[in-house]
Amino acid sequence: MQKRIENEGLVLSQFMPGAEPTRQTFPMRNALMSGYGIATIIADANEHSGTRIQARQAQRHGRPVILNHTVMDGTQWGRELADKPGVYVVRDASGASDALDYIMSIDDVDMLARQLLDAAPAAI
Repeated sequence: MQKRIENEGLVLSQFMPGAEPTRQTFPMRNALMSGYGIATIIADANEHSGTRIQARQAQRHGRPVILNHTVMDGTQWGRELADKPGVYVVRDASGASDALDYIMSIDDVDMLARQLLDAAPAAI
């Protein structure tokens, strides 16, 4: 799939082609993904999952986070994240789709990002 994307699509990376993933590069990758995404969707994660880094990066970038209810219930960081501005807790794929529809319907996405960024220092 990676080769197909390279040939037919777009690959965004701060690393040279062929660079192997390492423990240190995953947080950097997460920052890139959260910065370019409309929202971060967290469907499954445990207490020590790297996914929490993605969620924190999204908050720092002023991006919405869509969080599965089971992640919120099953992790301390999920419970803490659920109360933050721009976090939508959902129960299933339909709820995630509804949250994305809502996020996309906001007329001034830049205004939403500014509001989330303004709230982020208190949230982090």
